[in-house]
Amino acid sequence: MAISSNSSMTDFPSFIRQTSITTAPDKNILTNTTGTIYSIHVDGTSGGGSTNFLKLYDTADVTHGTTLPIFCVPCTNGNRVRIYSKQGITISTALSVAASTGAGTAGGAVSGTLVYQIFAS
Repeated sequence: MAISSNSSMTDFPSFIRQTSITTAPDKNILTNTTGTIYSIHVDGTSGGGSTNFLKLYDTADVTHGTTLPIFCVPCTNGNRVRIYSKQGITISTALSVAASTGAGTAGGAVSGTLVYQIFAS
């Protein structure tokens, strides 16, 4: 797992990039614990032949396969997905992220490599 964060940008103090997300959740990844997500970029160009799902949670206490995500982004094999929100997605507790080949609470190991970037304030 290679997660990096940049808190030096004033407009988006939380820029998170994960170069190899797995079913193990990245927990509490926002700089200020809570905040608003304005952009999510998912890169599935090395997706391994299956659709992967990036799952966002508003809690630091995530059990992948049991905890219901607040947002689920499907990314088909070989493609990229970009989501922009003018109003943003509010995170009131803590942002955690996981991925799998199953949507919602379904499990399944990530197929290939899935990369994500999140811009938040």
